[in-house]
Amino acid sequence: MTTCSLTKTDESKQWPEGVISVKLTMNPYLLAFAEEKSLQTGVKLWEFINLALWEKLGKPTESELIDFASSVEVDDLDAKWKKRLKLTARHEVEVREALKERDDCKV
Repeated sequence: MTTCSLTKTDESKQWPEGVISVKLTMNPYLLAFAEEKSLQTGVKLWEFINLALWEKLGKPTESELIDFASSVEVDDLDAKWKKRLKLTARHEVEVREALKERDDCKV
């Protein structure tokens, strides 16, 4: 997580950085309740919701999230954000592998 990160919670340090516009449809009662709770905790609503999802998903690590996104099946009918996510994640995996190879060569 960088100093200019959009997220503020310690838990979000396990999430890859990146902002892709995603349409979210929620139950309005849950959304209103989450908004109130997020205000009470001082966390932005979208980060509060992400935190709840992350916990419900078993608190995956940054590597697990990137690896999953890089290998997710994308169909022509899938939303553009999902296609961009896969491309971004594949790039992150390639960079990680290149850095690992570079470090292995130093030894």
